[in-house]
Amino acid sequence: MNVLILGGTGLISTAIVDQLVARGDEVVLFNRGKTPRRIPASVPVIHGDRWDYPAFEAEMAKHRFDAVIDMVAFAPENAGSLLRAFTGRVRHLVLCSTVCVYGGPMTRLPASDDEPHRPVTRYGRNKSAIESALLAANGKDGLYTTVIRPSFTTGEGHSAMGAYMFDESTADRVRKGLPLIVHDGGSAAWAIAHVSDVARAFVNALGNERAYGQAYHVTSDEHTTWEGVFRALQEAVAGSRSSRLVGIPTDWLYAVAPRRSIGVRFIYRYPSVFDNAKAARDLGFRTTVSLVETFRRQLAWMEASGTVTRAEDEPYEDVLIDAYDRGEQPDPARVHDFNPWGNETEN
Repeated sequence: MNVLILGGTGLISTAIVDQLVARGDEVVLFNRGKTPRRIPASVPVIHGDRWDYPAFEAEMAKHRFDAVIDMVAFAPENAGSLLRAFTGRVRHLVLCSTVCVYGGPMTRLPASDDEPHRPVTRYGRNKSAIESALLAANGKDGLYTTVIRPSFTTGEGHSAMGAYMFDESTADRVRKGLPLIVHDGGSAAWAIAHVSDVARAFVNALGNERAYGQAYHVTSDEHTTWEGVFRALQEAVAGSRSSRLVGIPTDWLYAVAPRRSIGVRFIYRYPSVFDNAKAARDLGFRTTVSLVETFRRQLAWMEASGTVTRAEDEPYEDVLIDAYDRGEQPDPARVHDFNPWGNETEN
């Protein structure tokens, strides 16, 4: 199969490329060429900006692909460009969406794929709009569409728990027995999937007629809580529960560090576990890598790539914990409040 991936250098994208190449597919990437790649050098890349819609669509008209996976559609207008670029030229278009389209809290747990869309973030609202446009186009002019919604996904290529409050030193804090912040005492239900499992669902969806016109969430079958997440990290890193978990209310965290706490405030505070039965039925999806093993592999990758951040170089958790324990506000200058998702306080 001849597959185009829009993006192709991110965490999930890289795993998808590796699996497609391993099974013998022809893979081409389209991206700006600005992100370091961890994929085989033999995989060709078309450089361009998909936000320059006329140029993007003109470039795509020069090529023919059996299937396209869009990993980087983030705005509603991306959907129109995709349909103009690929209708009549591609048989199958797969969109990487997100469980953030559901919002929170869920109407039931574990949530099924027909959970109503009630997104609480701009990211979720935009993805929901893209989904609607693409699914409505399914079967028109020979184009079939599929939506896949990952949840919290991690593994080699990403730092352990770095997305939680953008603390790249979490693994080192565990290794040194330093305390860890967990919002609301860690009681919210949660699940974290290994990137290889999530990528396999994308690969198995391609050209799969059962997936045409369908949407799937693809998350971990291993359900725990946020306390359980941090306990699994401790087991993977230190082999024991060596770090004290400090439960701090989400509202306090957001008040004193709104950029750091944006994910906690809008996403992680809501219980978020899912029933993957539909993906299991149609895509052969299942969890094969446990949470503890996910963190073990992740730490090994971090050490090999030299990306382990020392706790001494990222002290903001100590600053917040000390202030909360004393019933005071932290010194803003010591919090280093930032958000790599855009440095905004609303998502």
